[in-house]
Amino acid sequence: MSPLMGRPALEGSHLTGRALLLLVAILLASAPASQLLAGSSWLVLTLVAAAPVILGGVVLRTVVRRQMLVPLAQAGLLILLVLVVETVLGLAPWQDGPLAVVRDQAEIATRGVNELASGVPPLALGAPGAVLMVALIGLVTLLLDLMFLDLGWHTPTALLVSSAVLIPALQHPAGGQWWQVAAPVLAGAALFATRTVHADPRYLRGDRRPQAGPPAHRGRTLAAVTVCVALVAVLSPLLGPALPQLAPARLALNIDLLERWQDPDAPALGPVMIDDDVSVRRSLLQREDTEVLRYTTTAEDPSYLRLRTLNTFDGETFRGTAEGDALVMGVAAFSDARDDGVAVHGSADDFIETDVEITNLAGQRLPVPDNVRSVRGADPVLNRAMTLQPSNGEVALSYVRSGLLGQRYSVQSEPATATAEQLRGVDPAVFAQPFDAGYTSRDDVPETATALADQLVERDGADNAYDTAVTFQDYFRNSFAYSLTVNSPPGEDPLESFLDDRVGYCEQFAASFALMMTSQGYPSRVVIGFTPGEQDGDEWSVSSTNAHAWPEVWFGPEYGWVRFEPTPAAAANGVSPPERTDPSDQEQAPAPETPTTQDEPAEETPDEQGTSEEETTEDPATAQDSDGGDLGPSAATVQRVKWGVVITMALGGLLAAVAAAAVLGIRRRRLRARDARWAALLDSGDGDGGLASALAVERRYRGAGELAWSEITRELSVRAFAIRWLRITGAWGSDPTPLALDAALAPHRALEDLLAHIEAAGLEITDEHHAAAARIADAFTTARYAAPLPGEGAASPAVSPQPSRPSQPSPDCAARASHPLRQDADQLIDLIRRTR
Repeated sequence: MSPLMGRPALEGSHLTGRALLLLVAILLASAPASQLLAGSSWLVLTLVAAAPVILGGVVLRTVVRRQMLVPLAQAGLLILLVLVVETVLGLAPWQDGPLAVVRDQAEIATRGVNELASGVPPLALGAPGAVLMVALIGLVTLLLDLMFLDLGWHTPTALLVSSAVLIPALQHPAGGQWWQVAAPVLAGAALFATRTVHADPRYLRGDRRPQAGPPAHRGRTLAAVTVCVALVAVLSPLLGPALPQLAPARLALNIDLLERWQDPDAPALGPVMIDDDVSVRRSLLQREDTEVLRYTTTAEDPSYLRLRTLNTFDGETFRGTAEGDALVMGVAAFSDARDDGVAVHGSADDFIETDVEITNLAGQRLPVPDNVRSVRGADPVLNRAMTLQPSNGEVALSYVRSGLLGQRYSVQSEPATATAEQLRGVDPAVFAQPFDAGYTSRDDVPETATALADQLVERDGADNAYDTAVTFQDYFRNSFAYSLTVNSPPGEDPLESFLDDRVGYCEQFAASFALMMTSQGYPSRVVIGFTPGEQDGDEWSVSSTNAHAWPEVWFGPEYGWVRFEPTPAAAANGVSPPERTDPSDQEQAPAPETPTTQDEPAEETPDEQGTSEEETTEDPATAQDSDGGDLGPSAATVQRVKWGVVITMALGGLLAAVAAAAVLGIRRRRLRARDARWAALLDSGDGDGGLASALAVERRYRGAGELAWSEITRELSVRAFAIRWLRITGAWGSDPTPLALDAALAPHRALEDLLAHIEAAGLEITDEHHAAAARIADAFTTARYAAPLPGEGAASPAVSPQPSRPSQPSPDCAARASHPLRQDADQLIDLIRRTR
């Protein structure tokens, strides 16, 4: 394998073959990325990033003598590759000098992160995003190259490559094409196979494990594998449906579905400004298009379906705490739900008939359209369980023993006919009625929402409730991006974070709109329910992806609560503005521009004032493809992501540097301690007559024998410790050659037995090695069994001096530590370190 782990380095065709195999495996493992990147860019970027790193590593391992320097040289090669890619894509300003190129790296990284963070798969990468992807893929390739070619960690490398099937899981939980799953699995299997099928005999000699070499009976093994694969392929489709299965959960808007999608230790993706019991984002994050209900209707353009109404804000969350079963100020309003079948405007002949069948829904509310005039269940039990709440427009349910699955009911509703001009002419006095009934007052609105609302109203000159609502609606739809996974940073106010980052989901849009309208003295509330769904023949199908939240504004008893739609079209779940805000109405109010600050209104330039409607109106298809167009997350969000990546990479590099420094420090300390022991041995005994004294020479000889023996024993202990802790990585294998000095044998036989085990492991044992072992055994035998020297205790054998370890050995310590027996010990220790 590698000198890094005490194994022979790959050379020649073995090195080239394995490097090419790793390159092919990485290309195969990149197949799932085709779901995330448009066209063939996933393959091109992987090839551009991986090939230079791997093939450059082959060349470097051939020309660089110290293998420890190869990964560092490959990292430099990767940096050069990134600069080349930037130059080809026109991002590197070489005309301004190298320093300008270095300074621009932070900006390129920021633009790349912004591009990746704000895009929707399949993403067509621009130049900054392509550079960032090349850098990331190159780093991953460098890690795999080090693990596979240098460290020989076949199993971890194969598992990492196979795990590439999880790359698009958050975007496509239903999976992709068969080849997008088969390719990474095939790549992992190829890397696993190199553990068994290896052409270099140095890796196989002395390794008795069955997976270390070719199978003994290839035909039988191939036949067994074929039979197993065939059984799995044939029996899985047959046995799968017959096995016990979990019943699919009936969708409820308060069910906690987030545990499937996030790390339990990660910050919660809980709802913002919306009661957690009725949050719709949890259902939307399920990402499964589960049908909730089906209905038929006589309406050409069906209304949204209401479940819950939230009418008070406690400073953090919208809740449905105001009275819902009582009329506002005791006055009947057009939007109030009734069960008498009487029309407020016109006659019952104009009613919309809606017949609903529940297919997969649980909860304590029935979905109903706006302006209910009557509701009847097909089951008498359901009729008795229903309670109509006029002001909230909800149909509450008590306990239904049979559940809601399969329940049918019919609803008569009255269409809203109010025009934009009628809503503009509402008497301002009527706006006080909901405030008196307990709805959120303008004094309870956070200052952040009030300041932004005042700025937009002053900019557009909105002087009535309707124009103010249209201003806020267009501001959110044209200036914000839609995302289900956005989360408020820890410690920040959710409302401020949403308004600053301009990225959010329907609950945030509805709650912010309602607060801003309330701050202007116009009572508003938030509704939870479903968009109309998709038409399927004569029926309409509503699924879990149609879950939605929207605001309603009070326009007095004559018109009641009127719906608006601030959520951008990028939500792609059937959202649409009410017909009142058609282009003819929008022409009466200037198209909103994004305010520059919340303290000072933005001034329009002549060009901006002349912008046509086509340039300011959002294209739903474009918004859906781009997840907010070119807006994307704010600079603060991009900065947080960028610094998170930088800090993570810096900490990883710091840990690697600390680990390398620790290993080098331990090795240097051991070498110094060894030099100190030998130097202390050779310096001892000068008081007994100097170096020429026969007694001193004999004492040093015996001490050298014991010291050489103890160093061999210590090296064997270090090897056993390393095997025990590195066994899990596969670096030493699961069955390394056992090496030890048998205490039951005489020193000569113990060392010869050690050499025999080393030779069986595949290393060559020369006559010089045998001679060195004999000299050490002679000295150690003399020290242990010979008669004590004068001045030594008769009851104990001669023991070499054990000097205290000097904290800082002198510079000439190594020069004074030379002894023939130390050289003999070095030869045997080198054999121990190279034994596999």
